[in-house]
Amino acid sequence: MQQVIKYAANEEKTDNAEEQIHAVTGINCKADTAFEEMRDVQERYGKTGGNIAYHAYQSFKTGEVTAEQCHRLGVELAQKMWGDNYQVLVATHFNTGTFHNHFIVNAVGMWDGKKYDCSMREYYRMRRLSDEMCAREGLTVIEQPGKRASRTMYNAEKNGEPTKFNLMREAIDYALSMSWDKNSFTTMMKAQGYVFSFNPNRKYATIRSVNSSKATRLYRLGEEYDRPAILQRLAENREYDLRRVQSRYNDFNEPYFSYDWVRFHPPDRDYFCRTNFYYTDLRYGSLPEIYATLFILVLDITIEMIKLICELIYEQAMMPRLVAEVKMKAKSPEMKGAKRFFEKYNRQMLLMAEAKFTTESDVGDYIAQHEIEIDKMKSAREHWRNKLRNAKTPEQIAEYKQKRDKCTYYLNRLRLQKETAQSILSGLPHVRYLLKSEQNIQRALDPYEHNKGYRMVDVRENKEGFSR
Repeated sequence: MQQVIKYAANEEKTDNAEEQIHAVTGINCKADTAFEEMRDVQERYGKTGGNIAYHAYQSFKTGEVTAEQCHRLGVELAQKMWGDNYQVLVATHFNTGTFHNHFIVNAVGMWDGKKYDCSMREYYRMRRLSDEMCAREGLTVIEQPGKRASRTMYNAEKNGEPTKFNLMREAIDYALSMSWDKNSFTTMMKAQGYVFSFNPNRKYATIRSVNSSKATRLYRLGEEYDRPAILQRLAENREYDLRRVQSRYNDFNEPYFSYDWVRFHPPDRDYFCRTNFYYTDLRYGSLPEIYATLFILVLDITIEMIKLICELIYEQAMMPRLVAEVKMKAKSPEMKGAKRFFEKYNRQMLLMAEAKFTTESDVGDYIAQHEIEIDKMKSAREHWRNKLRNAKTPEQIAEYKQKRDKCTYYLNRLRLQKETAQSILSGLPHVRYLLKSEQNIQRALDPYEHNKGYRMVDVRENKEGFSR
Protein backbone atom coordinates (compact mmCIF):
# COMPACT_ATOMS: atom_id res chain seq x y z
CA MET A 1 0.00 0.00 0.00
CA GLN A 2 2.84 2.35 0.80
CA GLN A 3 4.42 1.67 -2.59
CA VAL A 4 1.25 2.35 -4.55
CA ILE A 5 0.60 5.54 -2.59
CA LYS A 6 4.14 6.65 -3.34
CA TYR A 7 3.53 5.93 -7.04
CA ALA A 8 0.26 7.87 -7.10
CA ALA A 9 1.75 10.87 -5.31
CA ASN A 10 4.96 10.92 -7.40
CA GLU A 11 5.56 14.55 -8.34
CA GLU A 12 7.51 13.59 -11.48
CA LYS A 13 4.32 12.25 -13.06
CA THR A 14 2.44 15.57 -12.77
CA ASP A 15 2.31 18.18 -15.52
CA ASN A 16 4.30 21.06 -14.08
CA ALA A 17 5.26 22.83 -10.87
CA GLU A 18 1.99 24.79 -10.66
CA GLU A 19 -0.01 21.56 -10.85
CA GLN A 20 1.46 20.37 -7.55
CA ILE A 21 -1.03 22.55 -5.70
CA HIS A 22 -4.00 20.39 -6.74
CA ALA A 23 -2.37 17.20 -8.05
CA VAL A 24 -2.96 15.12 -4.88
CA THR A 25 -6.00 15.27 -2.57
CA GLY A 26 -7.06 13.13 0.37
CA ILE A 27 -10.68 12.17 1.04
CA ASN A 28 -11.23 11.51 4.78
CA CYS A 29 -7.45 11.75 5.22
CA LYS A 30 -4.59 14.15 4.58
CA ALA A 31 -2.57 13.65 1.40
CA ASP A 32 0.77 13.90 3.23
CA THR A 33 -0.09 11.28 5.85
CA ALA A 34 -2.50 9.05 3.88
CA PHE A 35 -0.55 5.83 4.46
CA GLU A 36 -0.26 6.32 8.23
CA GLU A 37 -3.96 7.23 8.61
CA MET A 38 -5.13 4.26 6.52
CA ARG A 39 -2.86 1.94 8.48
CA ASP A 40 -4.22 3.27 11.78
CA VAL A 41 -7.79 2.42 10.74
CA GLN A 42 -6.76 -1.12 9.77
CA GLU A 43 -4.95 -1.67 13.07
CA ARG A 44 -7.87 -0.26 15.05
CA TYR A 45 -10.20 -2.95 13.66
CA GLY A 46 -7.52 -5.67 13.51
CA LYS A 47 -7.74 -6.03 9.74
CA THR A 48 -4.20 -5.62 8.47
CA GLY A 49 -4.19 -8.73 6.26
CA GLY A 50 -5.77 -9.76 2.98
CA ASN A 51 -6.66 -7.02 0.52
CA ILE A 52 -5.67 -3.85 2.34
CA ALA A 53 -6.25 -1.32 -0.46
CA TYR A 54 -7.65 -0.96 -3.98
CA HIS A 55 -6.21 0.97 -6.91
CA ALA A 56 -8.62 2.45 -9.48
CA TYR A 57 -8.19 5.02 -12.22
CA GLN A 58 -10.19 7.39 -14.42
CA SER A 59 -8.96 8.72 -17.77
CA PHE A 60 -10.16 11.33 -20.25
CA LYS A 61 -9.70 11.83 -23.97
CA THR A 62 -6.42 13.54 -24.83
CA GLY A 63 -6.72 17.32 -24.96
CA GLU A 64 -10.29 17.53 -23.64
CA VAL A 65 -9.63 18.44 -20.00
CA THR A 66 -7.23 20.65 -18.09
CA ALA A 67 -5.29 19.41 -15.09
CA GLU A 68 -7.58 21.36 -12.75
CA GLN A 69 -10.78 20.00 -14.36
CA CYS A 70 -9.43 16.44 -14.35
CA HIS A 71 -8.56 16.59 -10.66
CA ARG A 72 -11.88 18.24 -9.74
CA LEU A 73 -13.82 15.45 -11.48
CA GLY A 74 -11.62 12.84 -9.81
CA VAL A 75 -12.29 14.23 -6.35
CA GLU A 76 -16.01 14.41 -7.10
CA LEU A 77 -16.06 10.79 -8.26
CA ALA A 78 -14.16 9.63 -5.17
CA GLN A 79 -16.57 11.42 -2.86
CA LYS A 80 -19.60 9.87 -4.57
CA MET A 81 -18.08 6.38 -4.62
CA TRP A 82 -16.36 6.10 -1.25
CA GLY A 83 -16.63 9.39 0.65
CA ASP A 84 -19.18 8.21 3.21
CA ASN A 85 -17.03 5.51 4.83
CA TYR A 86 -13.61 5.05 3.20
CA GLN A 87 -10.33 6.92 2.99
CA VAL A 88 -9.22 7.74 -0.54
CA LEU A 89 -6.14 9.35 -2.06
CA VAL A 90 -6.83 11.08 -5.42
CA ALA A 91 -3.82 11.89 -7.63
CA THR A 92 -3.81 13.47 -11.09
CA HIS A 93 -1.10 12.36 -13.53
CA PHE A 94 -0.03 13.46 -16.99
CA ASN A 95 2.91 11.11 -17.55
CA THR A 96 1.17 9.18 -20.40
CA GLY A 97 0.32 12.32 -22.37
CA THR A 98 -3.31 12.17 -21.21
CA PHE A 99 -4.68 13.53 -17.93
CA HIS A 100 -5.92 10.74 -15.68
CA ASN A 101 -6.72 10.18 -12.01
CA HIS A 102 -5.49 7.46 -9.66
CA PHE A 103 -7.58 6.42 -6.65
CA ILE A 104 -6.04 4.56 -3.68
CA VAL A 105 -8.92 3.28 -1.53
CA ASN A 106 -8.47 1.90 1.99
CA ALA A 107 -10.16 -1.51 2.07
CA VAL A 108 -11.32 -1.01 5.70
CA GLY A 109 -14.21 1.33 6.48
CA MET A 110 -13.55 4.19 8.90
CA TRP A 111 -16.78 3.93 10.90
CA ASP A 112 -17.82 0.27 10.78
CA GLY A 113 -14.53 -1.52 10.05
CA LYS A 114 -16.13 -3.52 7.24
CA LYS A 115 -14.04 -4.55 4.26
CA TYR A 116 -14.93 -2.90 0.96
CA ASP A 117 -16.86 -5.24 -1.36
CA CYS A 118 -14.99 -4.63 -4.61
CA SER A 119 -17.36 -6.40 -7.01
CA MET A 120 -18.31 -5.98 -10.67
CA ARG A 121 -21.36 -4.10 -9.42
CA GLU A 122 -19.04 -1.45 -7.97
CA TYR A 123 -17.03 -1.32 -11.19
CA TYR A 124 -20.14 -0.60 -13.27
CA ARG A 125 -21.33 1.92 -10.68
CA MET A 126 -18.02 3.76 -10.94
CA ARG A 127 -18.19 3.75 -14.73
CA ARG A 128 -21.79 5.02 -14.69
CA LEU A 129 -20.95 7.89 -12.32
CA SER A 130 -17.90 8.85 -14.37
CA ASP A 131 -19.91 8.79 -17.62
CA GLU A 132 -22.63 10.96 -16.06
CA MET A 133 -20.05 13.55 -15.01
CA CYS A 134 -18.43 13.52 -18.46
CA ALA A 135 -21.80 13.98 -20.17
CA ARG A 136 -22.58 16.87 -17.81
CA GLU A 137 -19.26 18.55 -18.63
CA GLY A 138 -19.63 17.98 -22.38
CA LEU A 139 -16.74 15.48 -22.50
CA THR A 140 -16.44 12.33 -24.61
CA VAL A 141 -18.22 9.23 -23.28
CA ILE A 142 -17.14 5.84 -24.65
CA GLU A 143 -20.25 4.30 -26.19
CA GLN A 144 -18.80 0.84 -26.85
CA PRO A 145 -16.35 0.10 -24.04
CA GLY A 146 -14.25 -2.91 -24.99
CA LYS A 147 -11.90 -5.25 -23.21
CA ARG A 148 -8.71 -3.57 -22.06
CA ALA A 149 -5.60 -4.60 -24.00
CA SER A 150 -2.71 -6.19 -22.15
CA ARG A 151 0.28 -4.02 -21.28
CA THR A 152 2.43 -5.90 -23.81
CA MET A 153 -0.08 -5.35 -26.60
CA TYR A 154 -0.57 -1.71 -25.58
CA ASN A 155 3.17 -1.02 -25.81
CA ALA A 156 3.42 -2.89 -29.14
CA GLU A 157 0.57 -0.81 -30.58
CA LYS A 158 2.14 2.39 -29.27
CA ASN A 159 5.56 1.51 -30.75
CA GLY A 160 4.09 0.78 -34.19
CA GLU A 161 4.93 -2.93 -34.17
CA PRO A 162 3.03 -5.20 -36.62
CA THR A 163 0.14 -6.04 -34.31
CA LYS A 164 -3.24 -7.17 -35.59
CA PHE A 165 -4.77 -3.69 -35.31
CA ASN A 166 -1.75 -1.85 -36.72
CA LEU A 167 -1.71 -4.14 -39.76
CA MET A 168 -5.42 -3.49 -40.29
CA ARG A 169 -4.84 0.27 -40.13
CA GLU A 170 -2.00 0.04 -42.67
CA ALA A 171 -4.16 -2.06 -45.01
CA ILE A 172 -7.03 0.45 -44.79
CA ASP A 173 -4.71 3.40 -45.49
CA TYR A 174 -3.22 1.59 -48.49
CA ALA A 175 -6.65 0.66 -49.87
CA LEU A 176 -7.88 4.23 -49.47
CA SER A 177 -4.95 5.50 -51.53
CA MET A 178 -6.48 3.83 -54.63
CA SER A 179 -10.23 3.64 -53.89
CA TRP A 180 -13.14 5.99 -54.52
CA ASP A 181 -16.22 3.95 -53.57
CA LYS A 182 -17.22 0.94 -51.52
CA ASN A 183 -16.66 -1.59 -54.30
CA SER A 184 -13.12 -0.47 -55.16
CA PHE A 185 -12.28 -0.24 -51.46
CA THR A 186 -13.46 -3.78 -50.63
CA THR A 187 -11.60 -5.06 -53.71
CA MET A 188 -8.35 -3.49 -52.53
CA MET A 189 -8.88 -4.82 -49.02
CA LYS A 190 -9.45 -8.32 -50.42
CA ALA A 191 -6.19 -8.01 -52.38
CA GLN A 192 -4.42 -7.53 -49.04
CA GLY A 193 -6.11 -10.54 -47.47
CA TYR A 194 -8.96 -8.77 -45.65
CA VAL A 195 -12.73 -9.06 -45.89
CA PHE A 196 -14.41 -5.72 -45.22
CA SER A 197 -18.13 -5.51 -44.48
CA PHE A 198 -20.17 -2.32 -45.09
CA ASN A 199 -23.42 -4.24 -44.54
CA PRO A 200 -26.05 -1.54 -43.78
CA ASN A 201 -28.19 -4.10 -41.93
CA ARG A 202 -25.50 -4.44 -39.26
CA LYS A 203 -24.87 -1.89 -36.54
CA TYR A 204 -21.07 -1.97 -36.94
CA ALA A 205 -18.78 -2.23 -39.94
CA THR A 206 -16.27 -5.06 -39.54
CA ILE A 207 -12.95 -6.25 -40.88
CA ARG A 208 -11.34 -9.69 -40.74
CA SER A 209 -8.59 -11.69 -42.41
CA VAL A 210 -9.73 -14.12 -45.09
CA ASN A 211 -7.83 -16.76 -43.10
CA SER A 212 -9.89 -16.13 -39.96
CA SER A 213 -13.57 -16.45 -39.17
CA LYS A 214 -13.47 -13.85 -36.37
CA ALA A 215 -14.25 -10.25 -37.35
CA THR A 216 -13.18 -7.03 -35.63
CA ARG A 217 -15.48 -4.05 -35.26
CA LEU A 218 -14.01 -0.97 -36.88
CA TYR A 219 -14.43 1.38 -33.92
CA ARG A 220 -11.75 -0.63 -32.10
CA LEU A 221 -9.18 0.70 -34.57
CA GLY A 222 -9.93 4.32 -33.64
CA GLU A 223 -12.32 7.02 -34.80
CA GLU A 224 -10.29 7.79 -37.94
CA TYR A 225 -10.82 4.19 -39.12
CA ASP A 226 -14.50 3.84 -38.29
CA ARG A 227 -17.16 3.66 -41.02
CA PRO A 228 -18.01 7.41 -41.15
CA ALA A 229 -14.34 8.38 -41.43
CA ILE A 230 -13.69 5.85 -44.24
CA LEU A 231 -16.77 6.98 -46.18
CA GLN A 232 -15.63 10.58 -45.78
CA ARG A 233 -12.17 9.78 -47.17
CA LEU A 234 -13.70 7.92 -50.12
CA ALA A 235 -15.91 10.95 -50.84
CA GLU A 236 -12.84 13.21 -50.76
CA ASN A 237 -11.07 10.92 -53.24
CA ARG A 238 -14.04 11.14 -55.62
CA GLU A 239 -14.23 14.90 -55.35
CA TYR A 240 -10.58 15.97 -55.36
CA ASP A 241 -8.38 13.16 -56.70
CA LEU A 242 -10.54 10.76 -58.72
CA ARG A 243 -8.33 10.48 -61.82
CA ARG A 244 -5.13 9.73 -59.92
CA VAL A 245 -6.84 7.24 -57.58
CA GLN A 246 -8.40 5.35 -60.49
CA SER A 247 -5.03 5.26 -62.27
CA ARG A 248 -3.38 3.65 -59.24
CA TYR A 249 -6.24 1.16 -58.95
CA ASN A 250 -5.99 0.15 -62.62
CA ASP A 251 -2.20 -0.19 -62.50
CA PHE A 252 -2.43 -2.48 -59.48
CA ASN A 253 -5.16 -4.69 -60.90
CA GLU A 254 -4.11 -4.85 -64.55
CA PRO A 255 -2.41 -8.28 -64.27
CA TYR A 256 -5.58 -9.75 -62.74
CA PHE A 257 -8.24 -8.05 -64.87
CA SER A 258 -6.50 -8.49 -68.22
CA TYR A 259 -5.78 -11.99 -69.51
CA ASP A 260 -3.55 -10.44 -72.18
CA TRP A 261 -1.07 -9.53 -69.45
CA VAL A 262 -0.15 -13.19 -68.96
CA ARG A 263 0.15 -13.71 -72.72
CA PHE A 264 2.61 -10.83 -73.04
CA HIS A 265 4.46 -11.81 -69.83
CA PRO A 266 5.08 -15.57 -69.99
CA PRO A 267 5.98 -17.35 -66.74
CA ASP A 268 9.64 -17.12 -65.78
CA ARG A 269 11.83 -19.25 -63.53
CA ASP A 270 10.77 -17.34 -60.42
CA TYR A 271 7.18 -18.38 -60.96
CA PHE A 272 8.11 -22.06 -61.10
CA CYS A 273 10.12 -21.60 -57.88
CA ARG A 274 7.08 -20.09 -56.22
CA THR A 275 4.87 -22.98 -57.28
CA ASN A 276 7.07 -25.24 -55.16
CA PHE A 277 5.71 -23.30 -52.17
CA TYR A 278 2.13 -23.04 -53.46
CA TYR A 279 1.64 -26.77 -54.00
CA THR A 280 3.47 -28.14 -50.95
CA ASP A 281 1.23 -30.02 -48.52
CA LEU A 282 2.36 -28.64 -45.16
CA ARG A 283 0.77 -31.49 -43.24
CA TYR A 284 3.58 -33.79 -44.34
CA GLY A 285 6.54 -31.42 -44.57
CA SER A 286 9.57 -32.02 -42.35
CA LEU A 287 10.19 -29.74 -39.39
CA PRO A 288 13.31 -28.11 -40.88
CA GLU A 289 11.53 -27.31 -44.15
CA ILE A 290 8.53 -25.83 -42.37
CA TYR A 291 10.54 -23.69 -39.97
CA ALA A 292 13.12 -22.61 -42.55
CA THR A 293 10.32 -21.40 -44.84
CA LEU A 294 8.74 -19.54 -41.94
CA PHE A 295 12.11 -17.99 -41.16
CA ILE A 296 12.53 -16.76 -44.74
CA LEU A 297 9.08 -15.18 -44.89
CA VAL A 298 9.31 -13.55 -41.46
CA LEU A 299 12.79 -12.09 -42.04
CA ASP A 300 14.40 -10.26 -44.92
CA ILE A 301 17.73 -12.12 -44.93
CA THR A 302 20.17 -13.07 -47.67
CA ILE A 303 20.01 -16.21 -49.81
CA GLU A 304 23.46 -17.23 -48.59
CA MET A 305 22.30 -17.19 -44.99
CA ILE A 306 19.22 -19.25 -45.82
CA LYS A 307 21.33 -21.83 -47.66
CA LEU A 308 23.63 -22.02 -44.64
CA ILE A 309 20.66 -22.61 -42.35
CA CYS A 310 19.32 -25.30 -44.67
CA GLU A 311 22.69 -27.06 -44.72
CA LEU A 312 22.87 -26.96 -40.94
CA ILE A 313 19.47 -28.48 -40.30
CA TYR A 314 18.45 -30.31 -43.47
CA GLU A 315 20.63 -30.63 -46.53
CA GLN A 316 17.79 -31.51 -48.90
CA ALA A 317 15.49 -28.60 -47.92
CA MET A 318 14.47 -27.79 -51.48
CA MET A 319 11.40 -25.68 -50.76
CA PRO A 320 13.16 -23.14 -48.47
CA ARG A 321 15.98 -22.75 -51.01
CA LEU A 322 13.57 -21.93 -53.84
CA VAL A 323 11.50 -19.58 -51.67
CA ALA A 324 14.70 -17.76 -50.71
CA GLU A 325 15.94 -17.48 -54.29
CA VAL A 326 12.83 -15.60 -55.44
CA LYS A 327 12.99 -13.42 -52.30
CA MET A 328 9.41 -14.09 -51.27
CA LYS A 329 8.19 -11.76 -48.54
CA ALA A 330 5.24 -12.09 -46.20
CA LYS A 331 1.94 -10.87 -47.66
CA SER A 332 -0.69 -12.38 -45.38
CA PRO A 333 -1.72 -10.45 -42.24
CA GLU A 334 -0.93 -13.51 -40.12
CA MET A 335 2.63 -13.86 -41.40
CA LYS A 336 3.33 -10.13 -41.14
CA GLY A 337 2.20 -10.24 -37.51
CA ALA A 338 4.52 -13.19 -36.84
CA LYS A 339 7.51 -10.85 -37.20
CA ARG A 340 6.88 -9.71 -33.62
CA PHE A 341 7.82 -13.21 -32.41
CA PHE A 342 11.08 -13.52 -34.30
CA GLU A 343 13.10 -14.14 -31.12
CA LYS A 344 11.01 -17.19 -30.27
CA TYR A 345 11.35 -18.65 -33.78
CA ASN A 346 15.07 -17.88 -33.75
CA ARG A 347 15.57 -19.94 -30.55
CA GLN A 348 13.61 -22.79 -32.08
CA MET A 349 15.68 -22.73 -35.29
CA LEU A 350 18.99 -22.70 -33.40
CA LEU A 351 17.91 -25.68 -31.29
CA MET A 352 16.70 -27.48 -34.39
CA ALA A 353 20.10 -26.97 -36.03
CA GLU A 354 21.93 -28.13 -32.89
CA ALA A 355 19.80 -31.22 -32.21
CA LYS A 356 19.20 -32.14 -35.90
CA PHE A 357 15.42 -32.50 -35.57
CA THR A 358 13.61 -33.82 -38.64
CA THR A 359 10.33 -35.16 -37.23
CA GLU A 360 8.05 -34.51 -34.28
CA SER A 361 9.10 -37.80 -32.71
CA ASP A 362 12.71 -36.53 -32.65
CA VAL A 363 11.54 -33.56 -30.57
CA GLY A 364 9.58 -35.84 -28.23
CA ASP A 365 12.63 -38.07 -27.66
CA TYR A 366 14.75 -34.98 -27.00
CA ILE A 367 12.30 -33.76 -24.35
CA ALA A 368 12.17 -37.16 -22.65
CA GLN A 369 15.97 -37.36 -22.53
CA HIS A 370 16.21 -33.85 -21.10
CA GLU A 371 13.71 -34.69 -18.35
CA ILE A 372 16.05 -37.51 -17.24
CA GLU A 373 19.08 -35.23 -17.35
CA ILE A 374 17.25 -32.51 -15.42
CA ASP A 375 16.41 -34.97 -12.63
CA LYS A 376 20.06 -36.07 -12.47
CA MET A 377 21.29 -32.48 -12.32
CA LYS A 378 18.78 -31.59 -9.59
CA SER A 379 20.04 -34.54 -7.53
CA ALA A 380 23.66 -33.46 -8.06
CA ARG A 381 22.88 -29.91 -7.02
CA GLU A 382 21.10 -31.09 -3.89
CA HIS A 383 24.14 -33.23 -3.08
CA TRP A 384 26.48 -30.23 -3.19
CA ARG A 385 24.02 -28.13 -1.22
CA ASN A 386 24.07 -30.70 1.57
CA LYS A 387 27.87 -30.81 1.46
CA LEU A 388 27.92 -27.00 1.70
CA ARG A 389 25.77 -27.04 4.85
CA ASN A 390 28.30 -29.30 6.56
CA ALA A 391 31.44 -27.59 5.24
CA LYS A 392 34.00 -26.69 7.89
CA THR A 393 36.79 -24.78 6.14
CA PRO A 394 36.69 -21.75 3.79
CA GLU A 395 38.28 -23.86 1.06
CA GLN A 396 35.49 -26.43 1.26
CA ILE A 397 32.82 -23.70 1.25
CA ALA A 398 34.32 -22.11 -1.89
CA GLU A 399 34.63 -25.48 -3.66
CA TYR A 400 31.09 -26.63 -2.87
CA LYS A 401 29.61 -23.27 -3.85
CA GLN A 402 31.37 -23.44 -7.19
CA LYS A 403 30.08 -26.95 -7.89
CA ARG A 404 26.57 -26.03 -6.74
CA ASP A 405 26.53 -22.96 -9.01
CA LYS A 406 27.83 -25.02 -11.92
CA CYS A 407 24.95 -27.47 -11.45
CA THR A 408 22.52 -24.54 -11.36
CA TYR A 409 23.96 -23.16 -14.61
CA TYR A 410 23.58 -26.45 -16.47
CA LEU A 411 20.15 -27.04 -14.93
CA ASN A 412 18.91 -23.67 -16.24
CA ARG A 413 20.35 -24.45 -19.66
CA LEU A 414 18.65 -27.85 -19.78
CA ARG A 415 15.33 -26.34 -18.72
CA LEU A 416 15.57 -23.65 -21.39
CA GLN A 417 16.33 -26.25 -24.08
CA LYS A 418 13.44 -28.41 -22.92
CA GLU A 419 11.09 -25.42 -22.89
CA THR A 420 12.17 -24.45 -26.42
CA ALA A 421 11.65 -28.01 -27.67
CA GLN A 422 8.19 -28.09 -26.09
CA SER A 423 7.35 -24.79 -27.79
CA ILE A 424 8.25 -26.37 -31.15
CA LEU A 425 5.73 -29.16 -30.60
CA SER A 426 3.00 -26.93 -29.15
CA GLY A 427 3.50 -24.20 -31.77
CA LEU A 428 3.72 -26.46 -34.83
CA PRO A 429 -0.06 -26.36 -35.60
CA HIS A 430 0.04 -22.57 -35.53
CA VAL A 431 3.15 -22.46 -37.74
CA ARG A 432 1.38 -24.67 -40.27
CA TYR A 433 -1.61 -22.33 -40.08
CA LEU A 434 0.67 -19.34 -40.77
CA LEU A 435 2.22 -21.00 -43.82
CA LYS A 436 -1.17 -22.19 -45.11
CA SER A 437 -2.46 -18.62 -44.77
CA GLU A 438 0.57 -17.35 -46.67
CA GLN A 439 0.06 -19.92 -49.44
CA ASN A 440 -3.51 -18.70 -49.82
CA ILE A 441 -2.56 -15.02 -50.19
CA GLN A 442 0.59 -15.58 -52.28
CA ARG A 443 -1.24 -17.74 -54.82
CA ALA A 444 -4.19 -15.35 -55.05
CA LEU A 445 -1.83 -12.40 -55.74
CA ASP A 446 0.12 -14.31 -58.39
CA PRO A 447 -1.23 -13.30 -61.85
CA TYR A 448 -0.37 -16.70 -63.34
CA GLU A 449 -2.30 -18.58 -60.65
CA HIS A 450 -5.16 -16.10 -61.01
CA ASN A 451 -5.19 -16.77 -64.74
CA LYS A 452 -5.42 -20.52 -64.00
CA GLY A 453 -8.55 -19.89 -61.92
CA TYR A 454 -7.20 -19.83 -58.38
CA ARG A 455 -9.03 -17.41 -56.08
CA MET A 456 -8.37 -16.44 -52.48
CA VAL A 457 -9.94 -18.94 -50.08
CA ASP A 458 -12.27 -17.50 -47.47
CA VAL A 459 -12.31 -19.72 -44.38
CA ARG A 460 -15.97 -19.00 -43.77
CA GLU A 461 -16.67 -20.72 -47.09
CA ASN A 462 -13.98 -23.41 -46.94
CA LYS A 463 -12.18 -24.20 -43.67
CA GLU A 464 -10.12 -27.11 -44.99
CA GLY A 465 -6.48 -26.79 -44.06
CA PHE A 466 -6.82 -23.58 -42.02
CA SER A 467 -7.50 -24.96 -38.56
CA ARG A 468 -4.86 -24.09 -35.96
